[in-house]
Formats: sequence, structure tokens, C-alpha cells
Amino acid sequence: MVAEKITQCMKPHGEEGVETIQNMNENHKEISEFAFEKVNVGENDKILDIGCGGGVNIEKFLKLTSENVDGLDYSEVSVAESIKRNQEAVDCGRCEVIKADIRNMPLEDESYDLASAFETIYFWPEIGETFKEVSRIIKPNGQFMIAQGTDGNHPDDEKWLATVEGMHVYTAQDLEKYLLDAGFESVESYVKENDYIMVVIAKK
Repeated sequence: MVAEKITQCMKPHGEEGVETIQNMNENHKEISEFAFEKVNVGENDKILDIGCGGGVNIEKFLKLTSENVDGLDYSEVSVAESIKRNQEAVDCGRCEVIKADIRNMPLEDESYDLASAFETIYFWPEIGETFKEVSRIIKPNGQFMIAQGTDGNHPDDEKWLATVEGMHVYTAQDLEKYLLDAGFESVESYVKENDYIMVVIAKK
């Protein structure tokens, strides 16, 4: 049961996938709020939300910039739900939601000022190489923000790792090394007081 739920979080599918996305939008609210407190979004920033799920963070970003906010996910259900939630922005050309694999994004080099990843990097394969692909699409002086519900010290981490094959949990130190190796110039991390929620912001 736990494995199936996490597998749905990894790649929502079918009718249950829609329900999973709705639950994620609600359950990840605290993580999202902490992330938006920590990241600086410019009014002309072009943004990509990677692993966009139900599109709730696309919706938030659209209120902070006059530029495009796009989403990317490899789940058909997630792409459909993100489009539905942001239909007005999609219709007027301010948002495109792309179905693609993070390892090979069909995007031009240095095309975004900010990329974000909310509660998703646990499932990214070959994290070092994947971060290089993220770095490729970010402009010089741009940012990559990672937001997750664990700083690598959550008491439930071991249970999740034992349940779901291919899942990984990273500490701030782990992520800093991978991000610097991927070509980012600096990395800052923040952990919510009296909690395990962590936000990592890498600058290119």
C-alpha cells in the first residue's frame, strides 16, 4: 500500500493518479510556502517547474512574473492536470506544459532564469548527470531551486527507501556537491525551524 502510494507520487497514472495529484497539491503546501519564502523571483524571470505535478506551483509563479512559466513532467496525468489548472495562462501563451524526461529535456540552452523542483528529485535517475541537464537550460546568473520534505534526517526516510526501489534521499551536503559538480557557482540551503523541510538554491 505504501509502495503503491509512493509509486503514484513518482509518476501519477490512471484515475488514482488524479486523486494523488490533488492530495499532493494539498499535502505539499507547507513545503511550497517555505520555498516561496526563500527564493527571489524577478518580475521578468522566465520559469520552468520540473516535475510540475498538478500545476499548483506554476500557478503561484505566474503571479510573481510577467514572463512565461512552463512546466515539465513525464506523467501524462500530471501534464493534463497542470494544463487544466492553468488553462487561462496556457490559452494566452504564458504557459506551456511539456511531457518529457528530465534527462533529455527538449529545451534550448540557457532558456530559463529559474528552474524549480518540488518534492521530485528523490526519483531522478543519475542525479549528477540530471543536474547537468538542468544547468544546461538555465541562463547565466540564473537559479535552480529544490524543495523537499526531508533534509536527509527525517525519521521516516529509511522506511521510504526500503519500500520504493530507485528512491534516494539527499542531505544538503550531498546536493551541494552534485550541484557544484554540475556547473553551478554557489549553493545555499535552508531548513525550516523545528521541521525537516529543506530548500536548496543553486546559482549559476
